[in-house]
Amino acid sequence: MRPVVTLIATVVMALGAIGLAVAAPGSGRQSLPEVEFKSASGALAIANSRAGQAVFSATAMRPGEGVSGTVQIGNDGELPGRFKVRASGVNDVAGPNGGLLSERVELVLFDVTNVQHPITVYAGTPADFDLIDLGVFAPGASRSYLFAATLPDGNPQSDNLYQGAALGLGFEWQASAVASSTPTPTPTPTSVPTGPAQDAPATVPTPTTPAPSLEDVLGLPSATTCVKKGKLTFRLSAPAGTRVVSATLKVNGRTKARFKGSKANRKITLGGLGKKSAKVTISVKASNGKTYTATRTYKPCK
Repeated sequence: MRPVVTLIATVVMALGAIGLAVAAPGSGRQSLPEVEFKSASGALAIANSRAGQAVFSATAMRPGEGVSGTVQIGNDGELPGRFKVRASGVNDVAGPNGGLLSERVELVLFDVTNVQHPITVYAGTPADFDLIDLGVFAPGASRSYLFAATLPDGNPQSDNLYQGAALGLGFEWQASAVASSTPTPTPTPTSVPTGPAQDAPATVPTPTTPAPSLEDVLGLPSATTCVKKGKLTFRLSAPAGTRVVSATLKVNGRTKARFKGSKANRKITLGGLGKKSAKVTISVKASNGKTYTATRTYKPCK
């Protein structure tokens, strides 16, 4: 059998006053020094950019709301490794009305290593999250992932089923060693150069681009954008491979506008924001049937 190292991420979700939180890989039962395999030819280890920190957290979630966060997973060893991820240890606590959050919460995992072209790794409920192959990571390579969890907004009768429910969930990141081919040795040149020796050009590291948040994916203006004359203009968007079917905009908790069809894909000007900070929330229903919700607060321009 191939040697495998694992890294556990814990997830806790609850509806109502209990709240929702997702912990990053590395904050579970194992610490990074234990997540390592050594062989005669090298070592294989999993690196985590947010060890001991929550990927995202929220309290008193309501139907239609969502949260998101990013984490970077990498190969911190000396061998190439095939990485996989799966949900592990689903522990449902039903509410008084019997609803199970693992069958209700919409969980999406994106590979956002390439910000311009995010890839949907998984979309579904936590209960259906099975082992997923993420591909081979070269030594020193890493990828960025975006977790997004949404509590769908149904009718009041169905939503009440999940009041007071809670969910415990772990994510297990696996890495198994992959045999690498031995390169053909380069023949030693017989001639000796007669010119003066020159230093090799310095290698310039490739800058890394931070992974986008769900707010960026859905088209909300950046957090540094200010409200000018009470107006905010932007265009809604949906995760890669989908389109916007409908959208709801709220300002400070109150519904400001609703859009459907082609209107949801046009440039939107949100007016009447006043002279105080405005908390703008968008809920986008995409063509894959999923609903994504994000919130940002904007201040008036000085």
